[in-house]
Amino acid sequence: MGRFKLSKPLAFAAVALAATPLLAAPADDVRTRVSGLRELGAAFKAVNDGLRASEPQMIMIQMSAKQIKNAATQMPSWFPKGSGPESGAKTAAKAEIWSQPAKFKAAQDAFVAEANNLQKASASNDVAAIRASTAKLGGTCKGCHDTFRVPRT
Repeated sequence: MGRFKLSKPLAFAAVALAATPLLAAPADDVRTRVSGLRELGAAFKAVNDGLRASEPQMIMIQMSAKQIKNAATQMPSWFPKGSGPESGAKTAAKAEIWSQPAKFKAAQDAFVAEANNLQKASASNDVAAIRASTAKLGGTCKGCHDTFRVPRT
């Protein structure tokens, strides 16, 4: 059997291509972001619904608080450069996310801090503390949405 011989430029290109991770398309990044935010919203709704019950189900609230905390730590990866409105993908994310990265990071950091506080409050089983923490967390959501999200119509 004959031996296949690669030229140096072709061999270099093959190695470079094999070593380069496949990049997600902007539409894939947006779908990942939307999916994560929907799950986050569902967990936040579960906490609020649990607090409205005559007998709050603490296990459900604690599980939802943990889900919120986990999502909060993942959220920065949901906004990769190139996945904003300039990509042509349908997104409610404003360009300010990428043009004002320090301000967006500060908003995300505030959300992470309040998500951590909610998880701690939920572990205490103190309904008043959980309500207060949930309200603060909701405020961080609103603050970010007001600045970095296209308003719903």
